[in-house]
Amino acid sequence: MPKDKIAKLNQLLVEQYKTQVMFTSSAMQDYKSFAVGKRQDILKLIVKQAEKGALLKPDGKGNRCEGALHDFAKIKSKSLNLRIIYKPTKPETGIVRMDIIAIGPRDDLQVYKMAIQRLADYEE
Repeated sequence: MPKDKIAKLNQLLVEQYKTQVMFTSSAMQDYKSFAVGKRQDILKLIVKQAEKGALLKPDGKGNRCEGALHDFAKIKSKSLNLRIIYKPTKPETGIVRMDIIAIGPRDDLQVYKMAIQRLADYEE
């Protein structure tokens, strides 16, 4: 995903939904591993979540993960057979940040295992 595409996505999200998206390097590798058509679908899911409200419930519409990922939210798509794991934060600026740490298949909780492995890198 070229940086200009990220910039355009973030400009749209900030203007319309007061939300900014950040990809960790691992999540960017996940994203790039998908075919171009599926990448567009992933971006649509992210925009849809920003539109609904990226913060965790009850402040937003984000579905909280469990266990070690309790501060993270998930975006699920049965039709695309994937999950996106992100951490929503709302700094003083009022713009919600979605830090995406994992994008992967719905199979056997694989994406959650990936996200847990990446927690240490994310927290640094």
